[in-house]
Amino acid sequence: MKKYYIASLASILLLICTFLLGIKLNQITYNNNKKEAEEILRKAHNMLEEKNYKKGLSNFLNGKFATKLNKTSENSIDKVTNNINFEDNIISDMNIIGILVIPKLHVEAPIKEGTSQEVMKTSIGHFIESDYWNGNVSFASHNSGTSAHYFEKINTLNMNDEIDYVTKIGTKRYKVESIRQIESTDWSMVVGNSNQSKINKNTITLITCISGKPNYRLCVRGIEI
Repeated sequence: MKKYYIASLASILLLICTFLLGIKLNQITYNNNKKEAEEILRKAHNMLEEKNYKKGLSNFLNGKFATKLNKTSENSIDKVTNNINFEDNIISDMNIIGILVIPKLHVEAPIKEGTSQEVMKTSIGHFIESDYWNGNVSFASHNSGTSAHYFEKINTLNMNDEIDYVTKIGTKRYKVESIRQIESTDWSMVVGNSNQSKINKNTITLITCISGKPNYRLCVRGIEI
């Protein structure tokens, strides 16, 4: 009987140790991802500075979030982008596209190409099925679970709240037009509409998971202003 109790106690202690070790490893992973995310954001800032497109980019001062983004003239952007290869000119060597700023949520995050778990553990991911500049630019991020859960609070956005998309070729500003739940298999809100950009206004789409609803996604759509 004594051996039984000793074995049971040993098993319980082993489970506790395993549990605590798991928490510790998760914390280490979280901290490493957070540091990597901060480094990617720094590189994104440097990328924009090098191209002289960082004018007015938001920053943190004394722990206070400040945004002074200025929309680039549509005429000047049109002149630059008439004959441009968007993918080659927007994406950097580090796979960084730019920075997404949501002033209301104090979010300033790097954007990288693709929506793999590797990308989204540190950055906002760009759906390759969507556009890069004109048309519908679509992004994904986690709402919990990693250090890079940049879309954790996009459900608190309201109509007309602003979203800024900053790249090497300029800055676009959008206002929230709709917030809705969509099925996880619904790609109609994600895919690009660049072929219709002369008819439709340019849009931005933010997609994230919904807690407790694995078959649905939260979709925030903004329209350029």
